[in-house]
Amino acid sequence: MTYPRLVVLLLCAAIVGGIVSWQLTTRMPAAAPAAPVTPPAAAQSGATGGANSVPMDAKAMEAELIRLKGVGPSASVAMADVGFHWSNLWFAGQAGNWPLANYYFSEARNHIRWLIRINPMPKGPTGDLVDLQGIFDGVDASTFKDMKDVIDKQDSARFPVVYRQSLEACYSCHKSVGRPYIRPQIPATVPQPIVNLNPNADWPK
Repeated sequence: MTYPRLVVLLLCAAIVGGIVSWQLTTRMPAAAPAAPVTPPAAAQSGATGGANSVPMDAKAMEAELIRLKGVGPSASVAMADVGFHWSNLWFAGQAGNWPLANYYFSEARNHIRWLIRINPMPKGPTGDLVDLQGIFDGVDASTFKDMKDVIDKQDSARFPVVYRQSLEACYSCHKSVGRPYIRPQIPATVPQPIVNLNPNADWPK
């Protein structure tokens, strides 16, 4: 076959192929547009109050509250934090590190508030509800106020006395909620040894 005839045949094949492809394309039904994909965050916006959110009905809200109660911390977790900070407070005061003592005092006080938010009205030994907020308000206005005064004045001589009085006040609360077996004492071991208690420490800089 000569070269000119080969070129003509290839050109004809290309033209025929193009016509067939065009016919098939025009006769096929148009594809349906793809459904929009909803991102997970948008799908869950009903629970977070997004712009296009759907309000939760009463049943869904009740289920969500039950779920949150199941994953939330218990009162004992908050109380363990109180014991941790109050124990550190003892060693900071004994070392005369008053800024650190003030920090631990404030943290313990804030975690007591957290405890009250978790369970503001626990049952007492007789089954009656105990008003923890009322008990705390009384302790906060008396013994804790004295502790804050000792720290602010850096009164090393008075610190052990007020610290013991604070433990006694805490124990009265333990008894009121039916837990007299949780008897506090002066701590013997530093619970946070990684913190340097020396107020004159010069490292880290």
